[in-house]
Amino acid sequence: MKIRFKNKEAAKKDNLYNDEYRVLAREKNLKGRYNYTFFNDDLQIIKMGENKVEITDTDRSDMIQRNDLSYGLEFYINEFFIECIPLEPGQIITTEEIWQASKAFRYFEKYNYEIPESYRDKALNKNYKMNLIEGFLMAINLYMERKFMGGDYYEYFKFYKGKAISEIKLDSKDSLKELKAAEYKILFKNFIEKSLHDNPDNEENSRRFSDTLFTLVDSLFIYDITRIFSYKTMYDDCFVIEYHGEYYYLNQYWC
Repeated sequence: MKIRFKNKEAAKKDNLYNDEYRVLAREKNLKGRYNYTFFNDDLQIIKMGENKVEITDTDRSDMIQRNDLSYGLEFYINEFFIECIPLEPGQIITTEEIWQASKAFRYFEKYNYEIPESYRDKALNKNYKMNLIEGFLMAINLYMERKFMGGDYYEYFKFYKGKAISEIKLDSKDSLKELKAAEYKILFKNFIEKSLHDNPDNEENSRRFSDTLFTLVDSLFIYDITRIFSYKTMYDDCFVIEYHGEYYYLNQYWC
């Protein structure tokens, strides 16, 4: 499905210069009218009412009906997009958030969107994402440190690209185990949560921090990861992710 704007001059004010736009989602509002969601020239999400647009292509064969995402109201969304980003009911679609922006790239790639520099500099910039993770871990490590005040050691996180699994030489007390890649999401979240878990009063904060750390790391992986591993030494407990020939380590270590 595609649309174009009735008032082209007004559309240009929202950086909408193309003749037509592919519809990402079509939803019926409480007044029984349709709203159309799409990406503008900067790959930012835009929603327009039916009174401002006209349909140039009625084909909805690449869309799927998911009324659950709109609290029971009629809602169609591109089927491939929902595979890339499994949305929750009421969740806002946005490329302002790094995880969604990164995962949406496969959609843009499939439909031959022109990729602007503003998007490349963030969603496709590995160094930018690594810096986001490093900055977040500076705050998280201070949060974790509170649990060990007065003790004999502290636990922290660090994240880095490390050596290939094949290059690791195990000492007698080390362990290396390949995990099921199909269970990556749940295993990785569990790995993060076991260290970020706090007392009951702070459980909600811990859960949010865990979710944020997962999405920041996961934003690095636009396509499917290859393999995952558990690697442990005397001082380190690492979750290792193999992706495009590189190895990413989230290391929960103590000192």
